[in-house]
Amino acid sequence: AAVDTLAMGLAVLGAVLVGLPAVAAGTLGPVWLAVIVLVPLSAFEATANLGPASVQLVTSAGAAVRIIELVDRAEATALPTPDSAQGPRLSSPSQGASRLRARGLAVGWPGGPVVAEGIDLDLGPGDRLAVVGPSGIGKTTLLLTLAGLLPPRAGELTLDGVVPWSVPRDQVAERVTLTQEDAHIFDTSVLENLRVARGTVTPQEATALLQRAGLGTWLATLPEGLDTVVGTDATALSGGERRRLLLARALAAPAPLMLLDEPGEHLDTATADQLVADLLTADSSRGVLLVTHRLSALDCAHEVLVLGTQARGPARVRARGTHAWLSEHDEGYRWSLEQEGAGRA
Repeated sequence: AAVDTLAMGLAVLGAVLVGLPAVAAGTLGPVWLAVIVLVPLSAFEATANLGPASVQLVTSAGAAVRIIELVDRAEATALPTPDSAQGPRLSSPSQGASRLRARGLAVGWPGGPVVAEGIDLDLGPGDRLAVVGPSGIGKTTLLLTLAGLLPPRAGELTLDGVVPWSVPRDQVAERVTLTQEDAHIFDTSVLENLRVARGTVTPQEATALLQRAGLGTWLATLPEGLDTVVGTDATALSGGERRRLLLARALAAPAPLMLLDEPGEHLDTATADQLVADLLTADSSRGVLLVTHRLSALDCAHEVLVLGTQARGPARVRARGTHAWLSEHDEGYRWSLEQEGAGRA
C-alpha cells in the first residue's frame, strides 16, 4: 500500500512538471492539464487492491488445501447414502400416524465409541418424552440417530416400520423434525427463516409461532417486524432469542414428530422451565421428544428417561417413569431436582 501511494504521488508530480510548461507555452489547455493529473489517480485506484488480493490468494490457497484434505478424508470413511429410487419407502404421512420405535438401541459416531446403549422408547403423535442426563453423556448423539442422521451402532430403530437410515432423507424429514442447539439461522428476514421449515408460512402464522416461542415482545421491537434481517448467523440476537427463533422454526415444520435438543439453553431458569412446559403441553397431535439436563419442568412429560454411566462404559437408561414417580422413588433424580430448586432460591 505504501509503495502504491508513493508511485501515485510521483506520477501526479511528474504529470504536473510536464504539464505546467506546456500550459505556459500555450500548447496544452488548462482542462487537459487537469485530466493528465487525474489519470494517475484513477489508474492507481484500479491497481491498489492487487497487493491485498495477492495476500488473500495465498491465504485462500492454503485454506483450500486443508478443506480438500478434509473432504478426501471424509470420502474415505463416508457411509452410503440411501438412494431415493431404490430401497424401502415410507408411506405417505396422510396414510397414518408416524411412529418412532427403538429397542436395544446403541448410538455413537461412525468410527468412534458407542456412547449410549440399551435404549428402548416409542414416540408417536401426542406422546411427550424427555431424556435427561449430564452434559456430554450422549443425548445429542441419540437425537441425531433417532432423526436418521446417524446409523444405529446396534439394536433396532424403525420409523413407521422402516429403518430411518435406509430411507432417503427427504422422506424422514416429512415425519421427523430435529432442532439442534447449534442449528443455522440464515442472513435473511425473520419470516424467511421460519419458511425454511415450511415455505407456505404466512405472516399471521409467523407471528403466532413467534408468540408461542416467547418472542412476541421481541417481534414488536423489531424496526421492520417480520421483514427485519437478522444478520449473518443471527449475530445481532442474544443466545436466548436465537434459541427461541429456532424453536419457532421447529414449530412451523409440518412433521408429526419433533425432536428438541436442550430447548431451554441460554435462557434464565424460570423462562427455560416455562418454555419447556409449553412445548410439552401444546399441540397434542404432535409427538415431542426433548433432551435436557434440567428436570424442573418435566411434570408434563408422559415419561422421563434418565441416562447414567457406570465404570466408564456407555450410558444406559438407569431409571424411567413419570416426573412425579421419579421424584418420589429415584434418589438421584430427587437430589438433582432439589439442587435445581436450591439454585433458584
